[in-house]
Amino acid sequence: MIHTPADLTALWQAWPVPSVLAETYVPFVQELALVAVRHPAGTIATYPISRTHQANQVCRWVFAPAPLPDGVIQQIQLHTHTLLTALDYQGLLATEWFYLSNGTVLLNEIAPRTHNSGHYTLDACVTSQFHQHLRAVTAQPLGSTALTSPGVLMVNLLGYETATSDYALPRQQLAQWGRVYWYGKNQSRPGRKLGHINLLNVQPHQVTAWVDRVEALWSGGLSKANLIQ
Repeated sequence: MIHTPADLTALWQAWPVPSVLAETYVPFVQELALVAVRHPAGTIATYPISRTHQANQVCRWVFAPAPLPDGVIQQIQLHTHTLLTALDYQGLLATEWFYLSNGTVLLNEIAPRTHNSGHYTLDACVTSQFHQHLRAVTAQPLGSTALTSPGVLMVNLLGYETATSDYALPRQQLAQWGRVYWYGKNQSRPGRKLGHINLLNVQPHQVTAWVDRVEALWSGGLSKANLIQ
């Protein structure tokens, strides 16, 4: 991010290139994601919009459904429908959005695949994003995207050290709170996605506390006496 003309001058000297693209900084208040799917026949289904939180450009957690005004939900769904139709897309596509304080939403990124922001669907939706993608690319009828839990929190289990371990003990401890998914990676490094946990029946006001508990246990900072039963 460039804050002053002096910053730009210093960057230009350190990184000489013939041309650059400058973008206005977006002062968003939330980051949102919508996973959608389009059938070869043109049918489109969308999952509940989730709120995502990034730290150091890595997704830390995802909560669904994001508490949003109906108008914002409809706007994101409409834009996503337009995008999928214009691309004549087939299969699953994730869209990521910036939500501004004035209610404006801006498309930030698209990912033509199953996505980290949709991992909550494994335990909290009638049809997971993975099964849904297979349905679409094999021209089977699309499944229901309805939530089966009033609120679901997905917390990424990120590497916090450079080490070789399967972290079996903290994974076993986390399993008392929700369903743990391990990606089979034994090499850990800071910020690497090693797995995730889905916690059901979480309310929006409980997200911060649950994220702190999960991350504290994951990194070894929470004693057994403090575990929620």
